[in-house]
Formats: sequence, C-alpha cells, structure tokens
Amino acid sequence: MSNNNNIENQEEDLKGLAPHLFKVTNNAPFKANEDYFENFTSKLQNEIVDYEEIKNEAPVLSAIPKYNPFTIPADYFEYLPSRVQQNVLNAKQSFSFIDWLLLLIKPRFAVPFIATVFITVAGINFMNKNGDTPKAETAEEITTEEQLYNIDESTILESLYANQNEAVNSTSADEGNIQNYLMDNNIDESNLNYEL
Repeated sequence: MSNNNNIENQEEDLKGLAPHLFKVTNNAPFKANEDYFENFTSKLQNEIVDYEEIKNEAPVLSAIPKYNPFTIPADYFEYLPSRVQQNVLNAKQSFSFIDWLLLLIKPRFAVPFIATVFITVAGINFMNKNGDTPKAETAEEITTEEQLYNIDESTILESLYANQNEAVNSTSADEGNIQNYLMDNNIDESNLNYEL
C-alpha cells in the first residue's frame, strides 16, 4: 500500500511540475502491425528470390565486394579542433601592399578587373553620345501611308500629272535625239532595217 501511495505522490508531483507533459499518454510510438510476424517469412522469401534473380541477371554487378570506402583515421576527432584552429590562424595573416599588387597582376584577377573597367568606360561613352542627340524620325521610319495621310489630294494629283508630262516630254525628246543622230551621220533607214 505504501508503494501505491508513493506512486500517487510522484504522479501528483509530476502533474504539478509539468502539467502538459503529464497529459501525454504513455503509448509505445513504435509498434509492429498485428500481422507483421505472420507475413515476415513470406516477405523475406520474396526478397531472397529477388536477390537471386538480380544475381543471375547481373553477375558482374553482384560480384562487386561491398565495403565502406569512407573511413577516417583512428585519432581524427582528437586532433580536429587543433587543426581547425591552426587553419583559422593561418588564414588571418594579413597581406602586405605588395601582396595585394601581386594578386591583382595575376590573370585570374587582372582580366576580369580590366574587362569590367573597359565595359564601364564604353557604356558611359555610349550613353553620353546617344543621350545628347534626340531621336528624330526619319522618312524611312515613317510608313508610306503615314506620309500620304498628311499630304493634300490635289498636291498628289498635280505631282502625278507632272510626272506623266515629263515622261511624255522625255520620250519625244529621246525620239528627236535619235532622229538627229541618224541625220547627222547620214544613216539611211533601209540600211538600218537591213542591219536589224
């Protein structure tokens, strides 16, 4: 009876100290299914059959020895803190001005630095040149419809008639030039027809 009183007293003490923890049930979280042990032998037999099939289909692959290639030396963790500390101290050594200059001369640092400076200067020059001149629309950028929309119809018709008159005049002028050439060089029309 004293054991029961002790257990009840301990439960009361736990309830007072940690009420939320006391409410947690004491169930086993890792529990096997009811039929686990009944089906275990059949599952194991299936795994063995699968392994044998793989072994028969890929004998070279199954012949590879199985071992852990990742091993560490015996006293690795004993000396690890001192090694890490030594690496940190070595990394904290300051560089002198000459070391920095030599570092900048190396191609892996110099080439990106020079490329960055070149691209920056070229970009600034490009922006300065294009920023000063406003963009004006040229006649090529304006479509034909937009150009004709702003012109009066009578102006377009006058231009067309003038072009037709010039074409007629140039044709008659060309015919006159040909006749003058034939007359100046005493070329007879019958000889001309014969040569053609």
